Amino acid sequence: MSFWKNKHVLVATLAAPVLALIAYFGMGAIIGEKPKPAVAGQTYQLVEKPNCRYSSGQCGLKNVDFELTISFERLVNDRLLLNLKSENPLDGVMLALVVNSVEEDTPQKMQPLGNDGLNWSLEIAQPDPERDRLHLVASASQTLYFGDVATRFTSSETGDY
Repeated sequence: MSFWKNKHVLVATLAAPVLALIAYFGMGAIIGEKPKPAVAGQTYQLVEKPNCRYSSGQCGLKNVDFELTISFERLVNDRLLLNLKSENPLDGVMLALVVNSVEEDTPQKMQPLGNDGLNWSLEIAQPDPERDRLHLVASASQTLYFGDVATRFTSSETGDY
């Protein structure tokens, strides 16, 4: 009698992976960490999305339901106009360019575009996409969100996507 002709072995071979997946996701839902809403007065780290590490023209930052997107426009004299778009209204945004991973420029306030607090801009010097980074702090509803972002996304020809 062949090993695969035994019905018990065949059913166990097919059912085991399905039961393992159900157990994995079920236990994650039961005892896994649940996202909590932001608490006023606290600080939260923003995680850079993968598009920041490639010549994508945009860079996304996220923490649960708080999301920022940075794009850019090229200006004359090796300058960039960074545009920040937020899903949530912001009270203010500070941004600093870190040159060669050592020298941090003085943080600058981004300027709001409109009164809704969703769009912000700032003109900066053209960063070196291979080595420079951006440090960013955004304030929303008395809560601070901070992030560290690669500037590789600025190596594309245009940031308007």
